[in-house]
Amino acid sequence: MNSTSPQSSQFNYSVHGLRGVASIMVLVAHILGGTAEHIYNDRPGYVEGIVPFHNFGTSGVMLFFVISGFVILPSVMRYSPSEFALRRLLRLYPLFLVSTLFFAVLNGATNRYPELNNLESVLFSLTFLDLFTTTKQVAPNAWSLTYEVMFYTLACMTYFFLTRKMNIVWKIASLAIPVLFTYYYPKALFFLSGAAIYWMYRSEITNGLKYTKTLEAISFFVWVYLASTWDFKFRTYEFYEAYPTIIPAPALLVLATATYFFFAASRDSLTGKLLNNRIMFFFGTISYSFYLVHPYIYFATRQIFSSLGLFGDNIFVSLLIFGAVVFILTSIFSHFSYLILERLPYQIFFGQKIYRNRRVQNA
Repeated sequence: MNSTSPQSSQFNYSVHGLRGVASIMVLVAHILGGTAEHIYNDRPGYVEGIVPFHNFGTSGVMLFFVISGFVILPSVMRYSPSEFALRRLLRLYPLFLVSTLFFAVLNGATNRYPELNNLESVLFSLTFLDLFTTTKQVAPNAWSLTYEVMFYTLACMTYFFLTRKMNIVWKIASLAIPVLFTYYYPKALFFLSGAAIYWMYRSEITNGLKYTKTLEAISFFVWVYLASTWDFKFRTYEFYEAYPTIIPAPALLVLATATYFFFAASRDSLTGKLLNNRIMFFFGTISYSFYLVHPYIYFATRQIFSSLGLFGDNIFVSLLIFGAVVFILTSIFSHFSYLILERLPYQIFFGQKIYRNRRVQNA
């Protein structure tokens, strides 16, 4: 097997570990951004200083999207549409449902976010239709799950129609709909890049590449620099604005993220060697729970710290203690969330764990 081939016959520590990295990136972004907005908003040096770190942290969501494209495409190819949908449902929905209802109950009692305190918002959130309405996902961070579900649906639909003998109209439609979706919701470019990377590895067109570790290191630093410098919402209009680059800056950031992931996903990558350990395996496993659980832990801990006056003048020490508490509590709660709301429903229905062992990954 060539060194640039993915770890298809054994557990892909790179991709699995990057799930954990992405979830931790988002947590760090929320800690920095949240304290800059609510605690130290009178300290301009801190507010301005954390911007690149916050930008890079939020790009963890886009890294999640690339990973999803990479791991979901083989699942689409492996299972029938009905089984694929059922596996995705049991993998994602139990935790999402609990998180959404928990937030709805809390918000109903406190009315902290009145614009979300209505039945319409909750129903559109639970059905992932918020993207096409004026409402928002009510649960913290859950907006990205709507994109995930849309990508799953379009990927499954496109593969189904293109690989079966059907009227050419259906085949054209199965391609046109994803193209239109990507135009209006360019975040889908991250999913598509992940799927393209999987296809490139599966087709073995990457065999024979040289200097992959050097290119991986270079692409990593380019990605970190661009992700720290730019903060895009990835709206369509952003791709048409004037930039000091030949390629529109949002597209360049997509390309940088995908390029790094391309090299990181290979069998002998530097990323894989760094993430091939029990700690990152753990965080990769609980990454979904970590992503949805941490906003609740962060907010509750921030309230306690504020009420006790634990945010002192020494920002570094205060954030170090606060961040450590949030990180530890999030890890603990996420572990049990994974066992109860992720693994248990999947295991009961399919008779198998989500990750059967450390050598075979079940997407």
